[in-house]
Parts: sequence; C-alpha cells; structure tokens
Amino acid sequence: MWDARGLIAREYRRLSDRNGGRSVEDQGHDNRAAADEQEWTLGEPYIDDGRSASRYATRRRDDFDRLVADLQTGPTGRQSAFGADILMLWESSRGSRQVGEWVSFIELCERQAVRIWVTTHERLYDPANGRDRKALIDDAVDSEYEAYKTHRRLVRTAPKEAARGRPHGRAPYGLRPVYDPKNGRLRTWEPDPSPAGATSTGRDQAVRELFEILASGRSPADAQRVFLDRGYVNSIGRPFGREQLRCMALRHAYAGLRYYKGTVYQGVWDGLVPEPTFWAVRGMLTAPDRATSPGGELLHALTAALTCGRCGRLLGPRYRKGRPGVYRCAACGVHIGKVAVDELLIGTRDAPGVLLAYLARPDVYEQLRAPHSDDTAVRQVQADLARARAERDELRAATGETLAEVRLLAASLAKKEARVLELEARERELLLPAAVLSLVQPGRDVWDSWTAAPVRAQRMVARLILGPGYLGRPCVLPSPHGGRGQPPAAERIEWRHDVPSASSGA
Repeated sequence: MWDARGLIAREYRRLSDRNGGRSVEDQGHDNRAAADEQEWTLGEPYIDDGRSASRYATRRRDDFDRLVADLQTGPTGRQSAFGADILMLWESSRGSRQVGEWVSFIELCERQAVRIWVTTHERLYDPANGRDRKALIDDAVDSEYEAYKTHRRLVRTAPKEAARGRPHGRAPYGLRPVYDPKNGRLRTWEPDPSPAGATSTGRDQAVRELFEILASGRSPADAQRVFLDRGYVNSIGRPFGREQLRCMALRHAYAGLRYYKGTVYQGVWDGLVPEPTFWAVRGMLTAPDRATSPGGELLHALTAALTCGRCGRLLGPRYRKGRPGVYRCAACGVHIGKVAVDELLIGTRDAPGVLLAYLARPDVYEQLRAPHSDDTAVRQVQADLARARAERDELRAATGETLAEVRLLAASLAKKEARVLELEARERELLLPAAVLSLVQPGRDVWDSWTAAPVRAQRMVARLILGPGYLGRPCVLPSPHGGRGQPPAAERIEWRHDVPSASSGA
C-alpha cells in the first residue's frame, strides 16, 4: 500500500469562463482542504483563468504549457522543475478536454512518477495503473464530447442571440455582467463603477475618458500617458499598454452595440459612450492614412488630404536617405516635394498657406458654425456617417480573388463612397466638427491654434476643408518631366470638387 502522507503536491487550476463555473479561488480552497486532510504540503499553483481546454479554444493556456515544461525537466516528479509528487486537479476536465492531449499528459505523468489527485472524485490516480489510466481517459472522452455539444449549441444559437442584441462572453473592461436571479444566465451588461486603480474613478469612467482623449484628436500613446498619470490599471492590475487601449476603443460594446461576424446590431445594454463618438474614434483609428512614428504618434497633417491626380488614391509621406521627403502615391508612383506642398497649403505665421489663409478669414467662423448642434438629427447623421465611413474603409481594404468579386467590390465601394459624401454634405449643413471650430473661434490666432492642436485634429480639419464641400480636393498631377527644374507645387495641384472614383483610396 503506497503511503501518500508527507508528500508534496502542486495544483493546476483552470476556468474557461470567468462569468460562470467554479472560480479558480474556490478550486484552490477545495484543493487545500483535501491536501490538509491527506497531510500533503502544497507548492505553488499553476493557474489559467479564462482559458478553455477544448479543441475549439483560441487562446493558449500559458500555465498548462509551463506545467508540461516543468514535468519534462528532470528525471522524476520531485527532482524535476515540477518539484512535487502529486498533481492536484479540482476535476479531471480542468486538465484537458482533448483526448489526445490528455493521454499524452497522462503518459508524461507516468514517466515522471507523478500521481494525479481529482478533488471532486476524492481519489488519487496512478497513471501506471491500468484501471486508473482507463478511468482518467474515459473522463477525457466524456469531456471532449461535452465540449463538442456545447460548441454546436453555440454555433446554432449565436446568430440569433446576436440579432437580439444579447451580450456574449466576458464583459469588457468598464462593464460588468448582470445575471438573471432565477436561472443564473447572463442577462445584460451595466457600467462597472469599481475603482480603475489607486483613485476612486470607476472603470466605466476610465473608458469614457479614453474616448474623450481619442475623440479630441490625440493618439493612443497620449491616452496611455494620461492613464499612467491617473494610476489606472487593467483587469490584472497592470498599467494599460498603447495597443491595449487602441483595441478597447475599437470595441462596439462600449457604444451599446453587438458585433457578430461583420454585422452590427443594437445591444440590449446602454453604451458608455454615444454611438457617434464611437464611430468617429473607430474611423480615426482604422483610417488608411494613419502613418505614425514607431512610438505610435501621428506625424503629418496633410496625409489625409492629398490625392493622386492619376489614380485617385491618397498620397503618403516617404523619406529617402540623404534626399528631401516627398508625398508619394504607393499605387502609381506620382510624387511631389513635401516641403513645397506644406508651404503651399499650411505655410508660416507670416505667410499662411491656402488652408490656414481660409481658416483665418474673419467671417469663416460664422460661415461654418451651425445652430442646434445638439439636435437629435445631428446625432443621427453623425452616427450614420461614422458607420458609413467605417464600412467604406473595410471595403477599401478588401480584395477579390476573381474578376466577378473585384467588380462587385468596386460597385459596392462606389455606392458607399457616394453615401459617405451625401452624409458629409448633410453634416456640414447641420454642424461643423468641433475640431474645426476650435481652430477658428473669434479672437484666436489661427496659427497658434493650428500649431497647438494634435496632428489628428489637424488631419480632421485638413480632410474637411480640403474637400469637395469647401476648397476642393488638392490632386497632385504627374510631373511633365523628371530630374531638376520641377514645376512649382501650385502648378502641379489641381483643385477638384467632384466625387472620388470607386478605386480611390482617398
């Protein structure tokens, strides 16, 4: 009879869905009680919280991988990096819901002379014993089949639940789940007022601050610095990263929207931010003109405004070693000197360019300002416009494999471009974006306002004013000859008030 008293045990705890099931903390409590009863010493646990073990999982189980690596390092269990005689599982399915993976793991435990305790069974299994081995494998077969049934049920019901606007999965940061008291099922989400960090600011308010920062034209890198100064931390208690904040701002749930496989539905919960704000921020973060520095900062104000006169796509900044920078079309190669264009359109305080000269006109504020900016019609137009822009940008990025698909995409893009222009015209009738009005308020020097504004806000202004509704689109024409002696930038720019072509990236 094998005496298991006085041995060392280590746990592996796992939970697929943090909104349901036995929490990893409760699993640890039950495991510790069992270890105390068996007179075992508990070592450091391995924990994978919010990680599935089925073959449908999309995220790795980092601590399970570490557990396997530790077992493989050294001659036997206690002499290996695992450093114990027994592996404790709350139930056998915590280990794996894949038969093949579980069998390989049992064989590894057998080679390392590590026994497996299952708390819910109140039993210690020896992988070298045939009956114990069969019992563990039978559990894996049952678990894999249950995972398959759950997956098929979700596949059938997910589209219907999405169309109803019902929430799914873990609540995003800033929201928390609300369960039905009768059946315990997830009913909706609500704002999460729990502190975002050392301050008393709630997580929901932190999310609102994120959108306020980005909507003002600042970058995710700016938001990261603000969050660090505020002491905000994420769900695992660490400071937010720039890319994490960017991904958060792209989540439809914060506007009360349910996203499912490319389709957006109205959710049953109230959003943390207005829908127009969400779509505007999403449009800025996913725009094809987002040329940034390695640190994530936007660098060039005119990237969103210059159009290739040959193919209709946006021109982006390009730098060549030892040579002046240019704005260049990546599709057909049309390019023009960056300094000359910046001087023509932006200029200096003493010699403002076309754009700033227009914004400096004494009558421009009254000409651009529109009343009733908080009207319901304005909010609806802004929401429709932001959504149309996002859909247009997705169409621009799409590619077709056949000629028929390419033609269909081109036709869809042309319709979407026309829709965007229609909504932009309607928005101008109702309201000019606040980024423009902030630069042209009476009594403010336009040059000071322009240089103090974030580059993202400068882009918003340039894209609007240097567009069909105002000064017209500045389209760069191909140079009549190469080498030195290029025509001045003013002679190579054609101002167009027409609708961009379907192939345009502008």
